[in-house]
Amino acid sequence: MLILLLKMLPLILLSLAGYVLCRMKWLDAAFNRQLSLVMLNVFYPCLIVSKLLDNFTWETLLQNWVMPAGTILILVTGWVIGFLTLPLLKRHPESTRRCYHFVSMMNNYSFLPILMATSLWGEKAVALIVLSALGSELCVWTLGVKSITGQKFGRGFFRQIMSLPMIALLTSFALLAIRTRYVPADETLTDEFFKNILTTCRMAGAATIPASALICGVRIAMIQPQRLFSPLILGTSLLRLVVTPAVCIAFLLLLPLGMETRRVLILIATMPVAMVSVTLAEAYKSDADFSASTIFLTHLLCLITIPLWLAFVSGR
Repeated sequence: MLILLLKMLPLILLSLAGYVLCRMKWLDAAFNRQLSLVMLNVFYPCLIVSKLLDNFTWETLLQNWVMPAGTILILVTGWVIGFLTLPLLKRHPESTRRCYHFVSMMNNYSFLPILMATSLWGEKAVALIVLSALGSELCVWTLGVKSITGQKFGRGFFRQIMSLPMIALLTSFALLAIRTRYVPADETLTDEFFKNILTTCRMAGAATIPASALICGVRIAMIQPQRLFSPLILGTSLLRLVVTPAVCIAFLLLLPLGMETRRVLILIATMPVAMVSVTLAEAYKSDADFSASTIFLTHLLCLITIPLWLAFVSGR
């Protein structure tokens, strides 16, 4: 538990900074929405491009397809469970229902599991998590956008998902495919230009996690205390940390996977709600207070649930 708390400390401190600045009246809801839009349309697309081009080739994507496929299985399982339990929220506002469906599927699939895997299993496990994030990104900008916007499948839905992050994802795939066939000469002007574009993407993309934590902290400062531990927030948190991981782990134990692949996917399945949930709720005018509450509570409770899940699986 102590190791997990230490790994979460950067997120806690950045969120605390947002909380304090909001309480001091330096930041407000208008700022939070504007920062969310900047993160969604600038930082996040740059993060996608830099991560994919820095860590993958077209060949490695094809050879390790099971990792993104595994995270798609995990997130789709959460999406289906959220959809099946959505009628229980029929008396709640539509914006809350949409956020509920989103956080049911959307866990912290990158930053926190990478920190944990580094301590538990080393760099090879970290590489597998980076690969698996590709499946998560595909789910976020398709099923995730559908959930948080309430769009039905159709022409309007496909217009909605063609956001800058999705364009960045598709562009990265195209660049990876091109890079397998085109090897530029050293020190050419074109090569130098693209190197600097990638450097810019790395710099801007590095702001994604700090900005997400800051946005989350500001929104937590706005939450009414009685809502933070309401039955809905508590139930959603237990669904995310207990029910959904149980179903996912059952699937993963049945599939013919290697030991390293299985334990990394199980770790991802046990993660708390992703901080980007608040950013998307702000950007799409959904219930950001609900998202921030579930993020706060799931990150608190996961100090207990993640060690228990890992101990359970290691004993099998």
